[in-house]
This record gives sequence, C-alpha cells and structure tokens, in this order.
Amino acid sequence: QDIQAYSPVSSRDKITLEIKQGTPAPLKLDWNESTVPPSPSVKEALKDALEKDMNLLNWYPELYSRKLVSKLSGYTGRSANEILVTNGSDDALELICKVFLDPGDHVLVPYPTYTHFITYVQSRGAVLKKVETPDPFSPDITSIISNVTPDTKLIYIVNPNNPTGVLLSKKQITTLCSIVKNAVILVDEAYFEFSGETVSDLIDVYPNLIVTRTLSKAWALAGLRVGYILANPYTVNELSRVLNPKSVSTLAQVAASAALSDTEYMQRFVNEVEASKIILLDFFRKKNITAHDSAANYIMVQHPKLEKLLAEMENENIFVRDRSSFKNLPDFFRITIGNHWQTEDLIERLERVLTRI
Repeated sequence: QDIQAYSPVSSRDKITLEIKQGTPAPLKLDWNESTVPPSPSVKEALKDALEKDMNLLNWYPELYSRKLVSKLSGYTGRSANEILVTNGSDDALELICKVFLDPGDHVLVPYPTYTHFITYVQSRGAVLKKVETPDPFSPDITSIISNVTPDTKLIYIVNPNNPTGVLLSKKQITTLCSIVKNAVILVDEAYFEFSGETVSDLIDVYPNLIVTRTLSKAWALAGLRVGYILANPYTVNELSRVLNPKSVSTLAQVAASAALSDTEYMQRFVNEVEASKIILLDFFRKKNITAHDSAANYIMVQHPKLEKLLAEMENENIFVRDRSSFKNLPDFFRITIGNHWQTEDLIERLERVLTRI
C-alpha cells in the first residue's frame, strides 16, 4: 500500500486521439524513444520469420534467447555466459532487485533519476536513500561515496543520467567500485550508444558490478521490449535462477538479432542525433533560454513560463516531458532529439510557440 506507483506520463493517447486534421504531424519527444523506425532489416526479418516458421507464434520462444545472446556477445565483446537477455531493461532492473534486495536493505540512488527503479526497490521492502547533489548537472561521485554506509546493499547509477544527461566517467565509477566492495553497484547504460562510454569491461575486475542496457533507444525497438544484463558469470547464474527464461518473445528476439546485424543504420541515427543536439542547443541559447547539453539523446530546458510553454507546444503537436516535479529541476522539461529534418521542423514550430508566450 505504501509503494509509490511509477507515473508513466505519455503523450501517446493524446497523439492517437486528439490530433486534428490539418495540423502538423506529431513530434513525440517525451520518452526518449528513437524518432525513426528501426533498420529495414528488422521488418524484413520479421516478415521472413512469419512466412517461413509455421510454429513461430504458437510455440514458446527460444529459452534464454540463446541466438540473441550470441549476437550480443559479438556486439559487446563479452562472453555468452556474461550476458542475460530480459524483457526490456526494466525487467533487468526488477530482476536484480528481486535477487539482491531483502526487506530493510539500504539502496543508494543519486537523485533525480529514473523513477521506475524506485518502485522496484520499494516492492522489495528496501530502504531508499536519495542523494541530491548540489548541482544536478555536474558529475559528482563524491556525494555518492560520502553517503555509503555499512548497511548499503545496492547503488543505482543511470549513466548517462535520466533526466539530466550527466555522464560519470569510467574513472569515477572505478573509484566507486574500488571503495565500495560489499554492495551491488548497478550501472544503467540505457543510453550507451549515444554516450559511447561504458564500464562493462570493469566486470572483469569488480564482481559486484552489474551493467544493464536496452534496445529501446538507439536501436528503435521500444515496442518489442528487449534489454540485457552484463555481469560476471557467477552473477548471471544467480540472476538466472529467478529469470523467466521465456519472457522475451520470439518476435522480439528475431527483431533484435536483425537490428544488431545492421549497426551502421543505428550509428547513422546516433550521429544525426548528435548533430541535431548541437543545432537545438544553439537555438535555445540564442533565445536566451537555459538548455543543458547531455551525453544522451535528450536535453534539459528551463523556462520561467513552463506551464504556458508546454500548452503552446502541444498546440503545435510537440510533446515533451515535464520534469519540474523534481525539486532541484524547477521549470525544466526534457526533450528528445530526433534527426536533422525533425529538428528543423521542431525549430520552426518553436519559433511560433515563443512568439505566443
């Protein structure tokens, strides 16, 4: 009864139900999804699989996603026994909480952060400690370390952080791992492809380190729910005890394997996002609007008339995520970055919006 439910505020219903004829196409920029479809090879692989495999849908999927694990091994450079595929990285986060947290265990979370994880912590009866750093837009490992106690069982770090986009360096996380050896250090690399920075190689040195990733962002497979865990073989084996080995659907496995076979497509999109981010940041700064760069596919923007701004943006079919509910992010919203053409369109609409405020 005391659990605070995750609040998934999405524009999807508004987009599907309220778009008026003659208005510009919706720009769904609230959930950090890819703004383009996945590689064409994904559609072809799904079509081919549905046509050729008579038992594709009536049989359960391949247990433990073994073919996909092989693909991920090639992509990540980690051995198959260091990889566990999950039904989105949310499933991975919940699984880790199930395995490692008991009632009363202490969990340390730099805050603000991805709030769905907090729900998983509360569901285990664990005690949550939010570490609010002096500057949410500055990478701060000292504040995290200073809050570690002998009772700390798990530390959760989204890297780069959601929603601020702040990236802790590998050196900073190495420092944390070298000091904290009796707690699980969970690094959520949902935006790894955009940041280009990973600590996955540190699992060779620190057995208490676990890395999670997703194919929902740069790979454009949010609708199919595919994530994975990178950890040492012992940890993967322990997590496997609780994992439902058939939780990743057959179609999701087929699509993910096809996407991973076309890394060039993904990288082109990532490069476009990076170029678009520079253009959008420049636009806001020329308008004297505070905008923070990030190591991910989104930026944070602050405006003193946030409520009116968001309403006018929706009138232009621009949908973003209001993040002002975090007390150290007053008047901030988060906006996902798309490709070059989408960003040009976005800026044209923002020009109209700003004239009405």
